[in-house]
Amino acid sequence: MPPFRVLIAGGSITGLSLALMLEANKIDFLVLEAYPNIAPEVGASLAFQPNGFRILDQLGCYDELLEHTKGHEVQESIYRSPSGDRLWDMNKLSGEMMERHGYPLAFMDRQTALRTLFSKVQDKSKILTGKRIKTVDNSNPALVKVITTDGSMYSGDIVVGADGAHSTIRREMARLDIGTGRDYLEKESICPTYVCVFGISRRTPGIDLCTFHNVFNDKFSYLIADGPGDRTYSFLFEHIDRARVGQGSPQLTEKDRDEIVARHLDDRITHDVKFDDIYGRRIRSGVTSLPEHAHKHWHFGRMITLGDASHKLHPLNGQGANSCLETAACFTNGLVKLLRSKSPEAPVSEEEISHMFETVQQARLPRVRQLIQVAHSLQRLYSMDSPKLKSYVAKHIPSLPVETIYSGWLSLFPPAVSLDMLPLPRKPHKVPYHDELEAQDNKGVRQRSKL
Repeated sequence: MPPFRVLIAGGSITGLSLALMLEANKIDFLVLEAYPNIAPEVGASLAFQPNGFRILDQLGCYDELLEHTKGHEVQESIYRSPSGDRLWDMNKLSGEMMERHGYPLAFMDRQTALRTLFSKVQDKSKILTGKRIKTVDNSNPALVKVITTDGSMYSGDIVVGADGAHSTIRREMARLDIGTGRDYLEKESICPTYVCVFGISRRTPGIDLCTFHNVFNDKFSYLIADGPGDRTYSFLFEHIDRARVGQGSPQLTEKDRDEIVARHLDDRITHDVKFDDIYGRRIRSGVTSLPEHAHKHWHFGRMITLGDASHKLHPLNGQGANSCLETAACFTNGLVKLLRSKSPEAPVSEEEISHMFETVQQARLPRVRQLIQVAHSLQRLYSMDSPKLKSYVAKHIPSLPVETIYSGWLSLFPPAVSLDMLPLPRKPHKVPYHDELEAQDNKGVRQRSKL
């Protein structure tokens, strides 16, 4: 492969997992993280599911992450009414996931996931902190440069924006692409319907080990989950009209958070636990609006955005981090294929890079749009956003067949992306992933061609 360097903006789940993927393929990279440390105390929890764990297993991270969550994998999913009473529950959830798809469902602190990914990077000199990107210089058609706020300059063949929903790289694409009229920011299209107060609390009595709870309510809902160690994770989702924060994608403050929380302290989570019981034990909390959006344009020139910088999902179905991992894997597959097609000293043209970028975007857009729609539909159901949905909750949720959940998994996990060039660990599972079936078909073609 020709010498090639990837500049990664952001030491996020996307950024650090991409660094590991590139390192595994001996592709040079540099991660530029804006915060002064690699796992800042921002954000709350995340949930890894089979599609994300499978990629993490390829990268050698799965066993350590699973050890951290040991004894806290989600086994019981409980739907609750506004009064906290059980409407429906499912037992042995992670057990079924492992039997069908090879991996469990587990919540953990975001910082734990970041530290684990960072610990697996062999050359840590390639991860720089305190490097907030200010501008991008694409005046040289053969390379791209980024300038950080401390005046440092770094050059590479491409820049990957793994810097979240408020991506600087996306902003720079909008600034630099003055000829096509593309709308990279899409401010008019991103109008969140919900806000979320999220938090990490000390373990709350009444929230049992290995459980998570979806609590239905009128124009709002809760997701409450047991976490490893002394942890209870909470998400309060509220319809944005009710939160009175106006239109657009508002930047919410602690005052907004406190006003939202004040309306809900007496809400029932279970028959014996109120939201105040969880929130009063908080270690930290925050508030954010919830854009649910996949951008139409992911790349310009030698720049591309991945993960939350290109597709932001509602957290209700827990696919945010998992989708970031899938997109990073899809990108790595495309880049490795491109570089392997070149002779060792041949330069990689901007045209070839743009074609690879576009292939990645078109491969990922249908799936992330589906996941966005699934999460949005679930949120509308859980917050009973119409009389029809309210009636459906009352009449149908208590008798929901467990097979409905299993069929949902069949649309969620088997199409997942993995890394083409790394072996898939041998985890027994009954339901094959699509790329496994493709590999079997290709192997059959090769065997028949030898006859």
